[in-house]
Amino acid sequence: MKVAWNMFYRNNLQNHFIEPHDNIIASVSGGIDSVCMLHMLYRLKKKFNVNILIVTFNHNLRQESSIELKLVKHLASKLQFDCFIQEFNVKEYAKKHSLSIETAGRRLRYFYLEDIAKKYHYNKISIAHNANDNAETMLMWLIRGSGNFIGIPYIRKIEKNVLIIRPLIGIRRTLIESYVRYYNLPFCHDSSNDLDVYTRNKIRLSIIPLLESLNPKFIEHIFNITCIQSRDSIYLSHIVNTLQKQCVNSNNNQISLDLTIFLRYNKAIQFRIIKNILPEKKCNSHINFIMNKLLTSSSICSYRLSKKWTCKITTNKVFFIKNQ
Repeated sequence: MKVAWNMFYRNNLQNHFIEPHDNIIASVSGGIDSVCMLHMLYRLKKKFNVNILIVTFNHNLRQESSIELKLVKHLASKLQFDCFIQEFNVKEYAKKHSLSIETAGRRLRYFYLEDIAKKYHYNKISIAHNANDNAETMLMWLIRGSGNFIGIPYIRKIEKNVLIIRPLIGIRRTLIESYVRYYNLPFCHDSSNDLDVYTRNKIRLSIIPLLESLNPKFIEHIFNITCIQSRDSIYLSHIVNTLQKQCVNSNNNQISLDLTIFLRYNKAIQFRIIKNILPEKKCNSHINFIMNKLLTSSSICSYRLSKKWTCKITTNKVFFIKNQ
């Protein structure tokens, strides 16, 4: 129990997740992670003099959703926090926008959280992602070939005065479970997490246990890697953004890349610029394909990037053109 709290408190001091007089939205599902996060925020409330609003969601996907809502409302009442409840028809939204259920639910949640933050002047949105979630996400990206090893960001700015924070990000799930058991906190178990049908679930249920059998500190090692990569990425991003402005022009229908300038840059800078400006399909293999074309193509060539975009390579420029 003390380990989880000490990590939470130390991480907060190092990363400034919660600061005095913050107005914080806590996204609480009723699951063990979000219940742990809420209790820890409650313990900081008086010390930092912060205002906390609980926001919870009903995705209308599972029968136990009503039980989860009751639990969250019970916690809100017990801790004396206000609570907003938002209902979605995730299946309908997913079908309409050709999205997976997971992606549709996530998009709707973040949209509503941002809307509440702006409307009621909350400056932070607290999400209960932990070290296991970070490892799962990194493995998903690795499997898909995205080339992103920075993991889930601790803090992300979504508006001028609104930040998403993840105060549990460095804490592994076993420590969270110990904390919740120690304080005898009620929580619900999402039965969909036990279904070996989603990619994330397969990673959680099969791949991570196997990797932990090879090295029990696998979760911690993954977290340390993402910390290093995140710091490096922030530093490189400043450099890339400056250089990108010198060789890229864009509007709603076209992005152009000046090769006379671009080809002078280091390969690492080139890769990041291509990744930044690609309108779709940003996996490593796709970026490498384009870079190889730039170096080996001796004549004008064109190919379809996706249903919406075409890539055209000329002697001095690359164009990403929106299909009409």
